[in-house]
Amino acid sequence: MALENKTHQLIEEVKLFIQYSVPENELQSAVALVDRYRNDAFIMRLFREYYSSLPEAREEAVVRIARLIDRQGVHLFVVSTTAFSYLYAVSADKTLLLGEYRKEVNAGVLSFFGFGSHEEFLKVCPSIEDLEEYVESEKELCAVCGVPEGEYHLLGCTVEICPWCEGQLSNCNCRFDQLKVDDIEDEEQLEKFIDLLTAKGRIPYQKTQAPAYPGTSSGLDDSEST
Repeated sequence: MALENKTHQLIEEVKLFIQYSVPENELQSAVALVDRYRNDAFIMRLFREYYSSLPEAREEAVVRIARLIDRQGVHLFVVSTTAFSYLYAVSADKTLLLGEYRKEVNAGVLSFFGFGSHEEFLKVCPSIEDLEEYVESEKELCAVCGVPEGEYHLLGCTVEICPWCEGQLSNCNCRFDQLKVDDIEDEEQLEKFIDLLTAKGRIPYQKTQAPAYPGTSSGLDDSEST
């Protein structure tokens, strides 16, 4: 229920920003697009970022969304208006405008997605006309870490279920019990735990998993991570 309330609040924020950021003749279509993607938390965050800080102060409604590539819970979306297209990186906790589509992209971003140069990146960037419109139902994403259904959560995601106790992995004591320690203090211990977790069998994301999956053993509070 808390997640539903948060999503509803986000939708209302986006619609409020739209009222002050696009021409009156584009209001109806802008709101209709928001309603179309209302169940997609990533697109809602993308809309909020776009409409709350219009690129180059251009007061234009979004008319089309396309998803380019994904990696480790980070998604590259192309946001198109009638005159321009922009590239955004969206994760579970951050939305970043990278610039106009097919223009120069930060080298760090290119490296993260496995590209050695802008020219190499452009090979996976079709023309606006050839981009496939993003369909919300094409794959369920974890609302917290952003991985698609069937893939492993990013380590530390509060949705991941512990394979030992079936509680909340980020909040149970199993990692300490498996390592036989009171606390995880260095990278070596963390890597050892990842090996143990993999050997036990990590539980991939399924849409039936709740963002606040209850733990069955006492442990750290939600502010602490694996």
